[in-house]
Amino acid sequence: MSRYGQLPPNVSLETSEFHWKTSDEDLKALQNLVRYSRLGPKTYENSQPDGKYGATYEWMKEAKAYWENGFDWRAVEDRLQSFPNFKVQVVDDDGSSHGIHFLALFSQKEEAIPLMCIHGWPGADPIAGSILEFLGLLSLLQDKYSTPDQLPYHIVVPSLPGFAFSDPPPLDRDWTLNDSARLMHKLMVGLGFGGGYAVQGGDIGSYAARMMASSYDACKVNMCVITCPDQSTHGSLSIEDHERKGLERAVDFGRFGTAYAVQQSTKPATVGFTLSASPLAMLAWIGEKFRDWTDTTPSLDEILASVTLYWLTNSFPTGIYSYRQEIADKPGQAKTQDDLENVFRKPAKGYMFHEDPELYCRKPMGFSWFPYELGPVPKSWISTTGELVWFRYHDKRGQGGHFAALEQPELLLEDVEDFLRQVWV
Repeated sequence: MSRYGQLPPNVSLETSEFHWKTSDEDLKALQNLVRYSRLGPKTYENSQPDGKYGATYEWMKEAKAYWENGFDWRAVEDRLQSFPNFKVQVVDDDGSSHGIHFLALFSQKEEAIPLMCIHGWPGADPIAGSILEFLGLLSLLQDKYSTPDQLPYHIVVPSLPGFAFSDPPPLDRDWTLNDSARLMHKLMVGLGFGGGYAVQGGDIGSYAARMMASSYDACKVNMCVITCPDQSTHGSLSIEDHERKGLERAVDFGRFGTAYAVQQSTKPATVGFTLSASPLAMLAWIGEKFRDWTDTTPSLDEILASVTLYWLTNSFPTGIYSYRQEIADKPGQAKTQDDLENVFRKPAKGYMFHEDPELYCRKPMGFSWFPYELGPVPKSWISTTGELVWFRYHDKRGQGGHFAALEQPELLLEDVEDFLRQVWV
């Protein structure tokens, strides 16, 4: 176990080290499936070099060949296992037990700040949309703070229920992101951080962060993403010129980039079966997101790490439950900035939206604005959702998109540290 793997003194959960290695047979089976799976024919749509109609033929052909003969999954496993890995059983309010996997860097400083970082979708379990997303940030922390005595934080990076190595949601009830947020809080309390912790998240991880900050006293501060406020309630809100460009991205995404979300929210069972049957189908579905949602397209190694993790853990079908909660009851799609409310403001009851007083954040809140996010919203909108005390624009091309922890770990780490220095007392 890494020197950062010594558990804090007040842990009440039964916590065990976690080691996972794919069998040679499973890797060979995946390689054969990739090799013998048929790549669809060239079409007008998949021949467009800008990828506006989805994954391109040339990219899929290149990725398939590399997945067969060049991609090194063992290197991904080694990198993942280079950090302390744990699995715990978290007992929910109804007495049910849920296995939760997490990475951690534990400090030996008495005054260390507990910080949970929560992935989004699709990610790669820390790589992007799961824990793989945060491996770069963890490496930076180890480089900057070379011993646990110097590390000023207890960093906890969980796999949400249904993702990668955490248990899937139960079969006998409708599991929501609120339930996952509750388990994340119980995890932090069980690790001895009931006196207070901070939480940071991207994508659905940011929604969970807001739920935690709004619901639990121990969750002191958070950094999260924001949707569109009801301007009939808040009046006319100012928008800067560079923020209008962000709203243009949001409109574009609402018109041309949300078909996947509608499918995952309305027919998750069907898409789950479809992608579980073919690694190439999963590659096209997930790989497209890494190409379209980033400022600079990640390497094939990074994309294939995410897709391979989903495939080997069979966790794609169990990790899309939040989309039913987020999308299913939303009306229409946005065609103009005035229509953004239809895309962002009216998710299903109980989800994160501005006008729910139970989700107003009455604790210090921070926000990092990345220019190539799918829908980076104006600061004035963000200020309607909680006690916004820290905000930073990254408004230059090349400074990050939807997967900030993967694309710009240095910038994100700087933001988180500056935020915590300001608000943690």
